[in-house]
Amino acid sequence: MKFAHMISVLAGAILAVVPMVKAADQRPNVLFIISDDHAAAALGTCDKDSPVPLPGFRRMAREGMVFDRAYCANSLCGPSRACMLTGRHSHNNGFLFNDGGPDFDGAQPTYPKMLQKAGYQTGIIGKWHLQSQPTGFDNWQIFLHQGQYWNPTFLAPNAQGKTVSHREPGYVSDVLTTKAISWIHNRDKSRPFCLVLGHKAPHRNWLMAPRHMSKIRQYVAKLTPPADLHEDWANRPEFLLNSRQTVSRDLCNWNDNHLVQELIPFDVMKEIVPKPQLRNMVKNGRFKDEIPANFDWKKHEPKFAPITNLSFNPRNAAEPGINDVYYNFYADRTREFVRNFRAGKYPTIKEMTEQRWRWYMEDYLGTVMALDESVGLLLDYLDQEGLSENTLVIYVGDQSFYLGEHGLYDKRWIFEESFRMPLIMRWKGHIKAGARSEAMVQNIDYAPTIVELAGADTPENTRTFDGISLTPLFKTGDAPQFRDRTLYYAFYEQPGEHNAARHDGIRTKRYTFARIWTPTAEERKSGKRIPSNEWMLFDNEKDPHQTRSVAFDPEYKDVFADLKAKYEAARQQYRVPANLPGDGPKKPTVRPSWGPGPQDRLP
Repeated sequence: MKFAHMISVLAGAILAVVPMVKAADQRPNVLFIISDDHAAAALGTCDKDSPVPLPGFRRMAREGMVFDRAYCANSLCGPSRACMLTGRHSHNNGFLFNDGGPDFDGAQPTYPKMLQKAGYQTGIIGKWHLQSQPTGFDNWQIFLHQGQYWNPTFLAPNAQGKTVSHREPGYVSDVLTTKAISWIHNRDKSRPFCLVLGHKAPHRNWLMAPRHMSKIRQYVAKLTPPADLHEDWANRPEFLLNSRQTVSRDLCNWNDNHLVQELIPFDVMKEIVPKPQLRNMVKNGRFKDEIPANFDWKKHEPKFAPITNLSFNPRNAAEPGINDVYYNFYADRTREFVRNFRAGKYPTIKEMTEQRWRWYMEDYLGTVMALDESVGLLLDYLDQEGLSENTLVIYVGDQSFYLGEHGLYDKRWIFEESFRMPLIMRWKGHIKAGARSEAMVQNIDYAPTIVELAGADTPENTRTFDGISLTPLFKTGDAPQFRDRTLYYAFYEQPGEHNAARHDGIRTKRYTFARIWTPTAEERKSGKRIPSNEWMLFDNEKDPHQTRSVAFDPEYKDVFADLKAKYEAARQQYRVPANLPGDGPKKPTVRPSWGPGPQDRLP
């Protein structure tokens, strides 16, 4: 079957055998779609002239409400999901970082448990990423670890309740879409449902579906690199310089840019990888008869030499046949790169960085296209089955993602490109279609919203939430309680893959205010904090790209004092322990509160 028709044929086959059904219970169903690392700037609703066609997202925006000021509470995959699941900040649900800490405590209150008790059928399919087994779901099929783009492995309980694994053939976004439609079709139609669909895309390593390969390059060719892709970081504080998230150096050749090592000759390789890695290649038998007799290892310094400590083999992407499709695509990319390199098209780091960024955009946006198709098919299904008027569809990313802004990729920071997440809600007849909301909302708000709509907003349930319901926004996108709201953010994972400093802070409608908890080397030596290394303040109205901290600008003295008071008030409101996020070499531990205070844990 041709890839271009695969998803439509598959969905059509399912839809053809499903009868028209209307739920007897008029409380809304919930389809909660969560993508992974989806940049708000790549949603397809922010830029009408985007060269990448994303009709699914644009349709959902036309038929629902786009929240332009939606933020996460902790810009990391697992912790963000824990915040959504519980409606509480990371320190209150106990899941601070992806790995190296305690598993998510499934005994605590979550919105699926509250919905179960209220009579809902609940399910989750796809990414879980909370280490422990899901609780509160009647049915669950979750990825093993992060999931794979092809033939993903799922974990699920068998008839005896034992967790077993099985692989599903196909491209991951297509597999998840089919599973979601099948689950809704086979549900208990006497009860309302809540299905959580956790997508893999567009998470690293950005392996697009083959059907998008023929067009993605022409789409990306129309893109202009961010104006600050080559931003000079020389004068930035140490905690930013030590972060490993740059496109120019930290985006890895093999894993991220999908170059085929074996096709890169010595004359090119010696300029693009670190010297130790080149030596290892030679030791392993590479480049026979390619190394010039006069090559001086001692004097040689690679011209670009990004970090290349990960591995990617396009021949391991899927099964034979599909492997060849990927290999040929990335082999062509590699050969073109070698030709251009030898022709002198990358004379400086500037040109090389732009090339790496274009590869990154091709692969990243390629995975977003399949995600967009999934959203469109699910909306089609709900419409055809008469479920749209009684189904709230929520689309979110678990956080946002840098797409080259400030020369960066990844997430983890309170800065806008990482912190502001995609959020669209559609519920025909109940949420104003085509509206955009400027309300200050956060991912801890989704659980209270769902619980209220399910009629499960009892005092016992709502007392556990740090967030507030978004239902007052459904008609106009505005409500008084959201206008001057202060949002709290915290990041704990240091040390971690990208060495982002531990920090926390607040976001108001105009300002971003943050405290860096990780001392610099100079501060550790002296034992004294330097204020300019500890506090950041950005005026997002005058400086929307957050290029200059005005924390110690005399003009902002009163603003700084006001925001610091709001910051301390937010920490008190959310019961943040005094030692968090922490500044030591070890990851912090917490004893989470499940109620409104540390002495009020729920059983």
